[in-house]
Amino acid sequence: MKAMLNMPARSDSTADDGFRDFQRRFLNAVLIGVAAIATTFVGADWLDLNHLGAVQLRATELYVLFNLALLALNRYQRMYISVTLSVVVISFGLITSALLFVPGDELRVVWYFMAIAGTYILLGRVPGFIATVVTIVTIVVAHLRLQLPFSDLAVTTITLSLLSSSLFFFVFASYARSLYLRLEESRAHLVELSMYDPLTHLPNRRLLVERLQRAVVEGRRNGRFGTLMFLDLDRFKDINDMLGHDVGDLLLVEVSRRLQSCVRETDTVARMGGDEFIVLLPSIAADLETALRAARTVGSKILETLNEPYELGAHRCLSTPSIGLTVFSGEAENVEAIFKRADTAMYQAKGAGRNCVRTLLAAT
Repeated sequence: MKAMLNMPARSDSTADDGFRDFQRRFLNAVLIGVAAIATTFVGADWLDLNHLGAVQLRATELYVLFNLALLALNRYQRMYISVTLSVVVISFGLITSALLFVPGDELRVVWYFMAIAGTYILLGRVPGFIATVVTIVTIVVAHLRLQLPFSDLAVTTITLSLLSSSLFFFVFASYARSLYLRLEESRAHLVELSMYDPLTHLPNRRLLVERLQRAVVEGRRNGRFGTLMFLDLDRFKDINDMLGHDVGDLLLVEVSRRLQSCVRETDTVARMGGDEFIVLLPSIAADLETALRAARTVGSKILETLNEPYELGAHRCLSTPSIGLTVFSGEAENVEAIFKRADTAMYQAKGAGRNCVRTLLAAT
């Protein structure tokens, strides 16, 4: 249905792109954070506050430089996987280096927990699980070669803690994407409710005002004229009273469909509420006379189309519109004045016997 063209839509691929963009932003925060932490360790060593040892100091300095380079590369979406794999590998390498060459830090294995959590969030369940297994194997094998090896009880505690935290982040990674997509769907639904009419799925007044403001700005920039038409269905209340609101709703939906068939895809058909509709034709001509002729042609087409009989379930009925038309440019125009002229022209059409178009231009 052509009316749906006006509605926002989020495909699965778009939602996936949004989730990947979230991951990229999270990766930026990780890169900045770990670079800052590593820089703190380097600075503390330089100031003789905390000694890392020659090997670990050089490894940490290189780690900071690598992370800054990866931060620059993460600006490009296609580089996400490469950047993430790189930061995971060098982070585990630095932590393992600390395990081997900084025996004075009894709590250095804590950094493995943070690295595993980041792997789950950035790369998903399988890489996170692999990182957990590799970490446990590394600790079990390496601790026997340490200057101050862990006790068997400590190794058991570390292993069980790693498995427990890994299980938590495994579950988190399983639900993170689906939760994100549900939140995005909820957000899109709220946007639709705030910008679109729930019955016809046409833009409502709020979205129409935004588009009209944009059309005025464009008219000021390119020197072209646009048109606004205010439509009111004649004797719509009689149809509602005689045939019921359900039939009235069917009529409104059919009117919205017919209106859209009369205009370009770049134009806007909006429902103001009740039986009132607006048609916005931005940038239709470079001079006033041509714009008027084009607008009146569209207005005549709308009249002809809306005068055709309506098949609404078991009922066949007729409905006609009264149309007020005004032309606007970007010069000294404001949205409320444009609306007021179109509304006044519509009431002139009502006064002229209904089922016609009346034009009202700005005073010169």
